[in-house]
Amino acid sequence: MESVAAREERRGAQVGGGSTNRGRFVKGDPRINRKGRPRTFDQLRRLALSLLNEPVKRPDGEPLVVDGHVVTRVEMILRNAMSNPRFAQWILEVAYGKVPDKVEVSGRDGAPLKVQAFDYYAAVADITTRPEPHRGEPS
Repeated sequence: MESVAAREERRGAQVGGGSTNRGRFVKGDPRINRKGRPRTFDQLRRLALSLLNEPVKRPDGEPLVVDGHVVTRVEMILRNAMSNPRFAQWILEVAYGKVPDKVEVSGRDGAPLKVQAFDYYAAVADITTRPEPHRGEPS
């Protein structure tokens, strides 16, 4: 039986840094994300806010200034998202939280709902206790 080390060496695994052909991480692999993914939505929200509040830079590296103030990424996104309001809604919900949906349920013309319950057990009991009709007689 072939050992794991021999199998990986046969497949062209790198030793002492870098990645294997199978996509596994080894010590020193530059692809390893040391900070990891955000564990909670609050961490994702903080990350989104920090990125969105960074200033937009012009090609020469200077901050972009509009109407006397430095433009942030969120402002630029919103300015560009005028043609697609759905995208603007999504990015704002990630950064600042979803706007609550208020749902009201009522009867006709605002009257209270009338709830009717059907007792299936009583109906089954009623059906099963009925006398069976005799053959040849109308039921």
